[in-house]
Amino acid sequence: MTGFQAFILGLVQGLTEFLPVSSSGHLAIIQNFMNLKEGALEFTVLLHLGSLIAVFLVYRKAVIGIIKAFFCMIADLFREKSLMIKKDKYRAYVIFLIIGSIPAGIAGVLFNDKLAEAFSSIILIAFMLIITGALLIIGEKIGRKNTLKIEQIKGKNAFLIGLFQMAALLPGLSRSGTTMVGGLVNGLKKEDAVEFSFLLSMPAVLGACILEAKDIFSLGSINTSASAMLIGFLTAVIVGYLSIKLLILVVKKERLKYFAYYCWTVACAVLVKVLFF
Repeated sequence: MTGFQAFILGLVQGLTEFLPVSSSGHLAIIQNFMNLKEGALEFTVLLHLGSLIAVFLVYRKAVIGIIKAFFCMIADLFREKSLMIKKDKYRAYVIFLIIGSIPAGIAGVLFNDKLAEAFSSIILIAFMLIITGALLIIGEKIGRKNTLKIEQIKGKNAFLIGLFQMAALLPGLSRSGTTMVGGLVNGLKKEDAVEFSFLLSMPAVLGACILEAKDIFSLGSINTSASAMLIGFLTAVIVGYLSIKLLILVVKKERLKYFAYYCWTVACAVLVKVLFF
């Protein structure tokens, strides 16, 4: 892999992982039409780690609060025989993130092979992009008057948001967009829907990295140059950070429709290319 290819893949990862346009769909389309391979497994893991770091940099206060709350809850379980969930808002975050991660975790384990096959269908990806655009339009309209903060939702709401994330395992359905819409449908105010969407991505991405890292160790070799890995990683971190900031601004200004138009444009271009050329 060349440094330029590493930069392109890092750029695509950083932009599409966080902007509601489907990173999996874009990577599959790019690989199909430009004959550009995703790269070795270790490179893919590094891009995912770059995405994790980008989320941490933007939401570091919440992430640190959640980590501290998790260990405090364990200590209270032994000390007080209670998790004391209502003690602070980050304890509620811990519970909601666990509940919200269940659907995608189960689906990923049970249907991993089927989901992998779906990536080979460019037409399916195009139709999923069309659905992503429709969801963004619907979510923006629903969420205009929402007032709930993350700590004010219920466990059932977190589970329903998790179902939206589970659906986004299909290539072409944006994980960030679909999960954010799930938050809006469940009453979260716009900024909190975005925040919960990205926080919910962290367990899923971390789990995927751990599973893929195990495969790397079993292979026993690294096939990507250090310079290419560094270029891809840094690009994913920097572009990912800027993408999250951009999405927060777009959601505040109620401009999600532009991402919907983009998804529809890409979907139409892909369908025209596949069906007529």
